Amino acid sequence: MSTIRSFQDDTQFLRLVRRESDVDLVVAALEIARDEQPHLEFAPTLETLRSSVASLTRSVALAGDDLSELTVLISHLTEDLHLHGDERCYDEPESSYLNCVLESGRGLPITLSVVYIAIACELGIPLQGISAPSHFITRLSSDSGTVYVDPFRSGLVMDEVECVEWLHEITELPTADIYPTLKPVSERAIILRMLNNLKALFGSKERWTSAWKVQRRLALLKPGSWRERRDLAILTLRAGRPGEAVDLLEHCLGVCTVQERPVLQHHLREARKLIPQFN
Repeated sequence: MSTIRSFQDDTQFLRLVRRESDVDLVVAALEIARDEQPHLEFAPTLETLRSSVASLTRSVALAGDDLSELTVLISHLTEDLHLHGDERCYDEPESSYLNCVLESGRGLPITLSVVYIAIACELGIPLQGISAPSHFITRLSSDSGTVYVDPFRSGLVMDEVECVEWLHEITELPTADIYPTLKPVSERAIILRMLNNLKALFGSKERWTSAWKVQRRLALLKPGSWRERRDLAILTLRAGRPGEAVDLLEHCLGVCTVQERPVLQHHLREARKLIPQFN
């Protein structure tokens, strides 16, 4: 099993592992980015966010109501920080990394949403993350009603009906299935979705070492998940770590279903065969 000691410097990630509350989502996202950028310094990203808060404090205070505050926030994020998304982002790991997104202005819906939420919360704007099907968005509940914001489409604001109809169009799900998803999610759920995005992307590109790094985090966050344990074992092998993979695969074989046994046995034989090459 993935060891916690490997993440001793990732203080916010470990808080998620321990299911603690009040996790610093920005730092947790940067800890994920550091997997692929081992020399990443967090300070420049944190300073960019602090500067945004400082530049918006007065104008937000003078805005007068929640929706006007939101308009001020979106204007800054789209016009000054140039944050937006495009379809190419879905094929780029950098679009999941907070520091890269702030540098380029381009990111996935969930990474852009983390920026929106982080700055909004510092300004007292209660913007929340919404893990909608196929597309992460944000939500603001105000005295004037609830609105949904899509950072990927340059901060487009929708009411609930517009939001549900749009999600119906892009997912083809019944609207009755979409309404229950429009609830705020925790920092833990956001990080899990970010990790699953990266896992799928690295897997599609056969970047096995990168996928393995992501999978170690998923296995720690979901220790009771058979799927995550199995995937960790397989990705450990594909990442060129057959000795570690043997132990993981043997454990999986002790608890797997009859249907999965042949595949795991195949991987175990392959791992044992490769061990001498990596000694």
